[in-house]
Amino acid sequence: MSDRKEHNLKVAQRYVDLYNTDPERFVRECYHDDYQVGAMGVGWFDGVEKFIELEKAVLAAAPSRIMKVDRMHATDDAVVVEATIVDESRGADWSIPMCAVLDIRGDKIAIDRTYADYTDWPGFSSV
Repeated sequence: MSDRKEHNLKVAQRYVDLYNTDPERFVRECYHDDYQVGAMGVGWFDGVEKFIELEKAVLAAAPSRIMKVDRMHATDDAVVVEATIVDESRGADWSIPMCAVLDIRGDKIAIDRTYADYTDWPGFSSV
């Protein structure tokens, strides 16, 4: 595996770790200021403060939710993260499979295209 692919996997692992622990650091430390995020099938958004507001709403709606990685696939400029969002407080059968395609520039995400069924994504409709 190339050094660049290994680097990008570390960036993606940080994305997962901070998603699971700290929504504000997740946005500020994982994404470039000029990032683009596509909740595919819903729309695109940008703006650091808006993103933090959204992630805090998700955490407030599901404080015990976590992203469990199934696998990651790296290239020299992107990582695909296949994962499942789970929340034990919603029951053992509740989960949302997702796939995030993360375009990496340097040490941060420049473009995030996340594919999921957002109809049951906690807090997503409140922002």
